[in-house]
Amino acid sequence: MLRCFSQLAAQQSRLASTRSIGLGLTQVQRSCSSTTKAEGDTMNNTGMYNWRVAAVQNALAKRGKATGPITVDDLISLGHLDQYHYMGTEACDELIDILGLDSSVSVLDIGSGIGGPARYLSMKSGCRTVGVELQSDRNEAASDLTERVGLSDKVQYVTGDFVERFHAQDPQLRTQFDHAVSLLVILHVPNRPALLQALHDSLKPGGTFLIEDFALVGKEFTTTESSNLKNVVSANTVTSFEVYVAELEAAGFVDIEMVDLSDPWTRWTKARHEMYRDSKEETIQMHGEKLFDSRVAFYEVIDSLFAGGNLGGVRITGRKMSTQEARLRAGRKAHGSTTKTKKTAVLNEMGSTVSK
Repeated sequence: MLRCFSQLAAQQSRLASTRSIGLGLTQVQRSCSSTTKAEGDTMNNTGMYNWRVAAVQNALAKRGKATGPITVDDLISLGHLDQYHYMGTEACDELIDILGLDSSVSVLDIGSGIGGPARYLSMKSGCRTVGVELQSDRNEAASDLTERVGLSDKVQYVTGDFVERFHAQDPQLRTQFDHAVSLLVILHVPNRPALLQALHDSLKPGGTFLIEDFALVGKEFTTTESSNLKNVVSANTVTSFEVYVAELEAAGFVDIEMVDLSDPWTRWTKARHEMYRDSKEETIQMHGEKLFDSRVAFYEVIDSLFAGGNLGGVRITGRKMSTQEARLRAGRKAHGSTTKTKKTAVLNEMGSTVSK
């Protein structure tokens, strides 16, 4: 499986074509889980069991690195075990470029998983990152791996529901962030508007965000597709671009841009399915037949969903209004041509007046 994902990662640069969707929507004038199961997590008798944590530990042990210092590259080489989202570190590199991350900024990562993107962003750009993850086993593993790669001074983690922890003024979420990111997580959230509002409020004025997520790109999902999204993928909220933008605007975001990732994601998920299936012998030797059967079945469902043409991917960027911009908009609204209240202004020293 390790070779499978390394090969898949090497293909990512050849799959990265995208097309920008204008929609004429740029610069336009709560109690549910906000970070839930990542793709295809399963349950055991003791509750939520994250197979990925055990798989990472097993893979590192096979390399003689069960304990002690490791590098970010050691984890990157594990592919989708470290980077839960699509397109791996190439997507992270694009994120760094798009948001302009550097050592002077802070980043909020909503649904940080085992910490792969947070570590990579901080290692590559020098930014400070706080990841929020619902599942404690992932966060424990994320903290351990982050310490082992020597990035604990740059990357911290919060365990719990992001919306709840934000409104509870968690100490690590009390300070507003320069940027916020969420990679292939928000599709799992039942109450997306509540999460988007908390995301908006967590940013500094003028702060920017980048989201990668599932989207409805066809007319509507078939009955089978809807069932697979809900029952296999645990995707609670997958909507059209237009609905997504409307919710972002309602939260207060402006300058919103949508980029359609459907084509590269369709090819990526197909390659993942086929290459994982072809790695059967190697995967079973490392992780067991039960895990292989579960994962190959799940990847087949994802492959078929994207191939069907109704499910696609989207990268969304935008920003929170700056303080000055918010004041200007409020002033325009209060004193625009539609104002009904008549006021009188003194015209000159003779006491002449003019009504407006």
